[in-house]
Amino acid sequence: MLEQNSAGKNKLSYCTKCKLNLDHTIMAMNGEEIAKVRCNTCGSSHKFRDASVPQKIRKPRGKKTLSAEATTKILWEHGLADAKGKERDYHMTAKYRVGDIVNHDVFGKGIVLKIYANKCDMLFQDKERLMASANEYKRVSS
Repeated sequence: MLEQNSAGKNKLSYCTKCKLNLDHTIMAMNGEEIAKVRCNTCGSSHKFRDASVPQKIRKPRGKKTLSAEATTKILWEHGLADAKGKERDYHMTAKYRVGDIVNHDVFGKGIVLKIYANKCDMLFQDKERLMASANEYKRVSS
C-alpha cells in the first residue's frame, strides 16, 4: 500500500542547510506533491527534495589559465623586444624606471611596467607581479 503524505507527517528529505538526508516535517502540500518541509534537526524550512533522488554534484569552474598565460607570454615577449631601459638584477632596495629589464632569481626576466611609492609592477613570463622597490612617489604639481 502507498503511504499517504499530508501536512504534519514526517518524511525523509535532503536538508539544504545540514547538507544531509534527514527527517523533515511536511509543512505544505501542492495537491499530491510535497511543497515545503521543515528539518527536524536544524529547524530550517525549504522546498522538499526527495532523498531517493541523487543530488547534483557541482564541478568547480576551470580556470582559463592557458589562454591567460599565452596572452601574458605574448605581452612579455613584445615588452622585452621594446624595452629600452637597463638590464640588471632585481633587488628590493633598488630604484627602477618604466621599461627596465630585471633579472629575478625566482621569476626570471621581467619588465617594469608601472612605478608606485616603494613598489612597481613587473611583467614576468608567467604573470604580472607587484614587487618591492625603493622608488619614491613624486607628486606632479599643476
